[in-house]
Amino acid sequence: MGSTGEADKKRRHVSSLSPTAAMAKKRHLAVLSEEKKLDAAVLQFQNQKLVQKLETQKVEINALEDRLCQLRDKQHSYHKTLAEVDNSWKELVDHLASHSNCTLENTKDVRGFGRHLAKEAFANKVIQIALIDCDSPPEDTLLSRLLETGATENSSASTLMNTSEEERKINGEMTEKLEIILKNIIASFDDLNNLKSILYAASLKILSSNGQSQKVVFSHLLTEVRNMRMATLKLHLKHKSLAGELQRHRDTDAKNKADLKRLKGELETTICELEESNHKLAVIKAERDVAKGASFPVLNQGNRQATNDKVRDKERDLEDMESTLKELLEQSSSRLEELKRFHEDRLNTLRNLSNLQSNLKNVHCICSSQAYILLKDQLTKAKADVVEYQALYEKLQVEKESLYWREKESFMKNELVDVLQQSSAVANSRISDLEAEIERYNKEKDLIKVKLDEASKEPGRKEIIAEFKVLVSSFPEKMGRMQNLLAKHKETAADIHSLRADVESLTNILNCKAKELETLTSRSAQQNAEIQRLQAVISDLKGTVTDLKLFLEMYGHQSVDSRDVSAARSAEIKAWAQVQGLKSSLDERNLELRVKVAIEAEAKAQQKLAASEAEIAELRQKLESSKREKSSLSDGLKSKHEETESYLVEIETIGQAYDDMQSQNQQLLQQITERDDYNVKLVLEGVHSRQMGDALLMEKRMLDKSVQQTKKTVDFYNFKASRIEDQLKGYSDQRQRLAEDRAHNAAALEGTQRRLLDVRKNSQLLMGTVEEAQAQVDRSRVSLTEMQIELEKERFERKRVEEDLDNLRKKGQQLKSQVEGSSVIEKLKEELREYKEILKCSVCLDRRKERRFALSGLDAGSIEFSPVLHMTVLQVKKAIDAKPHGFQVCMD
Repeated sequence: MGSTGEADKKRRHVSSLSPTAAMAKKRHLAVLSEEKKLDAAVLQFQNQKLVQKLETQKVEINALEDRLCQLRDKQHSYHKTLAEVDNSWKELVDHLASHSNCTLENTKDVRGFGRHLAKEAFANKVIQIALIDCDSPPEDTLLSRLLETGATENSSASTLMNTSEEERKINGEMTEKLEIILKNIIASFDDLNNLKSILYAASLKILSSNGQSQKVVFSHLLTEVRNMRMATLKLHLKHKSLAGELQRHRDTDAKNKADLKRLKGELETTICELEESNHKLAVIKAERDVAKGASFPVLNQGNRQATNDKVRDKERDLEDMESTLKELLEQSSSRLEELKRFHEDRLNTLRNLSNLQSNLKNVHCICSSQAYILLKDQLTKAKADVVEYQALYEKLQVEKESLYWREKESFMKNELVDVLQQSSAVANSRISDLEAEIERYNKEKDLIKVKLDEASKEPGRKEIIAEFKVLVSSFPEKMGRMQNLLAKHKETAADIHSLRADVESLTNILNCKAKELETLTSRSAQQNAEIQRLQAVISDLKGTVTDLKLFLEMYGHQSVDSRDVSAARSAEIKAWAQVQGLKSSLDERNLELRVKVAIEAEAKAQQKLAASEAEIAELRQKLESSKREKSSLSDGLKSKHEETESYLVEIETIGQAYDDMQSQNQQLLQQITERDDYNVKLVLEGVHSRQMGDALLMEKRMLDKSVQQTKKTVDFYNFKASRIEDQLKGYSDQRQRLAEDRAHNAAALEGTQRRLLDVRKNSQLLMGTVEEAQAQVDRSRVSLTEMQIELEKERFERKRVEEDLDNLRKKGQQLKSQVEGSSVIEKLKEELREYKEILKCSVCLDRRKERRFALSGLDAGSIEFSPVLHMTVLQVKKAIDAKPHGFQVCMD
């Protein structure tokens, strides 16, 4: 490196680096720096991609955690609903048990009462039984559905699956309860059917003996009841019409009262408006009085001097005061005219008010108004419509009641027919069922006897059957265990699949990271090679610089022949040296800048390499850990597969053994059936004789039962007959009551008609008295309004007279003050003349002297002036006070 200070000593030399080579090197360095910048940008982009992938994985993990939480919440809700269902099922079973016990007790009580008590108690119990049969509660319907569909067995079977020993005990208790409930229900149904058959037989006997006489009596009673109903309906219609008329009168009275209240309200509002207008009039009068009777303050006499200018000002002020007085007088006259106008308006409003009051309280005016006539027409129309609708309603009511009684009659007839049909059908079905059951029981009895005989003959059969039962009972438990183990193995296999997927994803991530690492390492190697090249170029440049220095020293030591040549050469060498020094300094500066940029890029790349190496190391550790987990899980899987294979082999062996056992059982069953057939053939002859005896006994029992049923039916029909007699007695009592009510209603009708006539007469008299009172009230109101108008006129005239008196008094006082103040005015005029003479200058006799004077000595309460003089004095005083320095004396 050469400095610019040594350029004088150096001579011309040839540089080893041409300008084209320098430009090529510069371009190469620029390309390298651009590549480094691009590599850094690519690394940043890849890092951003990795960060985005990590964020997406985190988001997925969070979403999976949220889903897990939601599933847990759903599981909790399902657990709660299951607990509620279990509780409701237990409550239902308890209710069923209690209701079944109650029904059993009721049927037992019915049987006891039917055997030992009298007819009334028996009848009550029969009614209860009929109600139970007709209106079956929801518990009985639920039981019937359970029995039809077999829901209890299904529910118990479903609850027994996959339960512990405690749950099995609980389910066993529940099944026992359900069996007891079903037994109680079946027993109660059997008892009720027996009672129905007995009652049917008794009713048939009673109806056959007393059927015709009861029909005749019943028809007579029905006709009488119909006649009574028609009479009561007529009375009811008359009562309704009278009630409607009374209601109409009440409605009219209420409407009249409402109109009166409304008119009173309007009167009060008009009175309030009048009071407000009176108040306004009083305020206006007060203002007028204030304007008229305003007093002016009075000034006393004082010794003061005034100029001609001041006199002119006083005259102007007097003119102003006169103009103001004229304006005030005009205002007062306008106010008086307004007052008169207001007074006339008030009198007119009073007259209108009196007319309104008379019109409002006059019945004829109200009745003749259009609104009243329209309302009356609407009322008449509405009343006519109401009457029509009432008549239609009453006709419909009569038709409805007649239909109701016809329906009741038909219902009673249908009931009797249905009772007979049901009792006959129940008896027939019961007989057929009993016969079929008897035959079935006999067959079962014979089979059981045969089997018992065979079992007693074979000693080792019981042990074989017991062992077989034990095997069969233990087989479902073993199968359940095997199924549980298989389910567990399936769950583990599913976990292994998920772990394999995780391992594959981790391996993919590791491969991506390894590829990125390789790319980064290749880029770092390229950067190192570029740095080495740059260092070699720098060393070459340093060698060239040293060579150039040596050349310069050699040229400096050489001898110079002529001074001119040497001077020119030295100047040329200096210029060339300066140019080369500047070029070299520029190249060095560019190289230094490039080296700095390369070093910084290298440092950044090394940092990124270190970070990526750390990440790669972490990923390798994770890969190793995942490989270890994979190996452990694969070992576990292998062991599980082996276990499953062994279990499957065991299951196959068990199935084969089960098939063998089934084949042996079939063989044994075939042997047993053969022996049973042989024993049946031997026993059939003895059984036939027994069956004949049993059949005779059954016939005897059936006859006894039929006799009992006939007795019960007779009792039932006796009860029905007594019930019909009670109904007939009730109808006759009702007929007597209706007749009495009819008489009472007739008497009440006559009384109400008399009262109506009295009320009409009284209302007519009251209307006449009201009209007379109304006429008197109208006259009194007219006279009252006239009196009020006269009073108002008198008051107004009195006030006018008082105001005139006040004006006259004030004028007299003013005249007095003018008479008294005339002497004072003359004195003041004399003083003014003296002051004018004094104010004239004694030397020049042309201009006046200017002196300071004030009206401070005037006493306000000593002398009384007229109002005009008083106002002029006040204005003079204000003008003097506005000029405090007064006038100056003329100095000769």
